[in-house]
Amino acid sequence: MTNKSSLPPILYVDDEKDNLTVFNSSFRRFYDIHTALSGSEGIEIMRKEKIWLIITDQRMPGMSGTEFLERTLTDYPDCIRIILTGFSDMNAVIQAINKSMVYKYITKPWELEEMKNTIDNGIEMYKLREQNRILIEELKEANRTLEQKVITRTMQIEMQNKEITSSIHYARKIQNALLPQKEELDRLLPSHFVFSRPKGIVSGDYYWVSSRDEKIVFTVADCTGHGIPGAFMSILGVAFINEILNKMGSISANEILNQLRAMVIRSLHQSGRIDEARDGMEMALCVIDFNRKKLQFSGAFRPLYISKGNDILELQGDNMPIGIYDDEEVSFTNRESSFEKGDMIYLFTDGYVDQLGGTERKTFRSCNFKKLLIEICTLPLDEQSEILENRFNEWRGDINQVDDILVVGIRL
Repeated sequence: MTNKSSLPPILYVDDEKDNLTVFNSSFRRFYDIHTALSGSEGIEIMRKEKIWLIITDQRMPGMSGTEFLERTLTDYPDCIRIILTGFSDMNAVIQAINKSMVYKYITKPWELEEMKNTIDNGIEMYKLREQNRILIEELKEANRTLEQKVITRTMQIEMQNKEITSSIHYARKIQNALLPQKEELDRLLPSHFVFSRPKGIVSGDYYWVSSRDEKIVFTVADCTGHGIPGAFMSILGVAFINEILNKMGSISANEILNQLRAMVIRSLHQSGRIDEARDGMEMALCVIDFNRKKLQFSGAFRPLYISKGNDILELQGDNMPIGIYDDEEVSFTNRESSFEKGDMIYLFTDGYVDQLGGTERKTFRSCNFKKLLIEICTLPLDEQSEILENRFNEWRGDINQVDDILVVGIRL
């Protein structure tokens, strides 16, 4: 029997007692579960217990889920917050992401596997935050002793730089925890490679995969900017795509992009004013039907390449983004193509082709990228990834990387 005190402590708040019972019976083997029927009761529990993660229903009498999470923010800033919501409550939840530092929202009714994965990822994030807090405390202590000697001061400053960099790497782990894990990629796409090189430690380029109705949905996206701003946008994109696919009936590549564009515009309050920042995403999204050997593709400023032998077929995306646009009422195009066993598809952001380099310090260009893929498309996947990296390094030389880079190859 598992020692309950050794399990991660979590709090589940819901005004319906049956929901608390179901949750407790489903997860009591994995977590030290505390339950509350209201926000005020939950606050009392948190005063007595060290809670790592909170899950709360949004609609509760007296105090809503977002209000409860906001009240816990000051006294328990490191606690991970998850909110359960229906589609009608999405505006309140989006506002709570900034105000209450909500880690993730889950639409009701929740599924056991999705809930457990979300809780486990949240607990891992809590542990990372605890480690980060310890590092910060160590930095403060180091600062109090820096004036002792010049040599000691220099050594401590070097230590601080390493620790700060380490903290940013923890932030990258948090972002990676929200992306598809290697086990899931290997299960859904056994033959693939991912060449990813962020400009900084965290990236605005991301990829996402899921399965539905015996089809695989895969996308590569490039968010506005890079680094921390791009990473925040990528988290928003992943959350929205998950929500869209969970609620969509018949899967259509272009309809996923249409709905994603509407959600981005609504969540960022984009109105189309001239002085307004046009944040958004470029995206290549495909739906792979292995049984019928058919492929759907829809793109926002991004294409998809299919290699057949020594030739490359390009499926072009539409010249409009996931975000506010002059013709936002125009639907994205759904393109279909057949494939044979052994064909390769490539999805990529613009970082590779836009990299400055060579003797004339020009961009690599799409035509050269396509020629490179034709050269390597029949090689084993690990060799393809290695050649892409080596060629990029040769081209860039001593010039700084200009953008995040993401290239994904899939052998069908």
